[in-house]
Amino acid sequence: MKGRVGVVLALVLLATSCRTPQQARRSEARISRRTALALLREAALRAGGNEVWVKGSAEGKFPPPGSARTVDVLAEPTAVRPVSGALEREAAHHGLQVKSSLLRPARGEPIIVIRIEEGRLWETEWRVREVPRLLRVAIIIDDLGANEQAAHELVALPYPLTFSVLPRLRYSVETADIAFRARREVMLHLPMQPIPRPGIRGSPEEIRVGMSARVVERLVESDLEAVPHIRGVDNHQGSLATSDPVLMADVMRVLAGRHLYFVDSRTIGSSVAWEAARKAGVPAAFRSVFLDDRQSVPYTLGQLRELEKVVERQGVAIAIGHPHPTTILALKEFLPRLAEADVQLVPVSYLFRLPETSRLYPPRPVRPSMGRRRASPHSAAGDRGKR
Repeated sequence: MKGRVGVVLALVLLATSCRTPQQARRSEARISRRTALALLREAALRAGGNEVWVKGSAEGKFPPPGSARTVDVLAEPTAVRPVSGALEREAAHHGLQVKSSLLRPARGEPIIVIRIEEGRLWETEWRVREVPRLLRVAIIIDDLGANEQAAHELVALPYPLTFSVLPRLRYSVETADIAFRARREVMLHLPMQPIPRPGIRGSPEEIRVGMSARVVERLVESDLEAVPHIRGVDNHQGSLATSDPVLMADVMRVLAGRHLYFVDSRTIGSSVAWEAARKAGVPAAFRSVFLDDRQSVPYTLGQLRELEKVVERQGVAIAIGHPHPTTILALKEFLPRLAEADVQLVPVSYLFRLPETSRLYPPRPVRPSMGRRRASPHSAAGDRGKR
């Protein structure tokens, strides 16, 4: 009996030693489909950098559904071959079966189809499609911190919205924590002095025209400390403050020291905040569209369609909305359409990786006058309640 056992063990060892390296890798660990999706996605992103978008994911933070059999990949012309090659190499590295083919649709560029299989366990099909350029938008939700429920409703949307939180409100810290745990980007919504007018109330601790540089530094630092996890800043109100070059220079010096970015909400056409940020070496962008000057689902849907038009012209764009129930409903309805239209929704910080952002300039500042002011389509139009 012992002799038979020894013979069997010897045969098993001999069979193991005769396996090819590929067979050995596959037997040691049969990679799961979800793990393979994550590894292949990371390989595509490494190969393509800013010139590739793996649809169904948000820069690796929201993995594609485990049940998806087809993964669409959009790549700019110079990234098509590096990305498809990286997918094939990564699959082969894990002992997976790879079959590539070329699909020629009636319209558009050819699509490289890469079928990846793990024996009879599972298979996925990666479709690498060439596009002239990728379109990216960021959507900031301002005025957060007063209502914890709004934060929960927003993180329930499976999209990388950016959360801009007011300091020292009842739920400011909780809101930032909720967003951070859900892998959403957090900004400080910095209170700044508006132009006095009926219905517009300022904050007792807002950044105001005439403050000394030391007072500005103290206030900004205090607000930055009041909201955890922040990556950048945008202005709350501020139609008067953002028109003052000296004040904005003082604010941007603080942000530069913290290595934060700044988004000019452009609550007024005469804002110089973007220019001041650039001069101070602060990564800067500006708002193109306000989503909810009117709390109406049809209105916000119309503004989201306007955002789509803007990004088609510019390549990148930023919209700002608020945690109104109508805004959340409109986002829930519209955001799936962005991916269908080949527009990628990203956190604000992602935009600063892109050359399109650095090449984009806001409309020329319009100095306020005592008379009736004509609003430019990208600046003061529809800024009611935001000044």
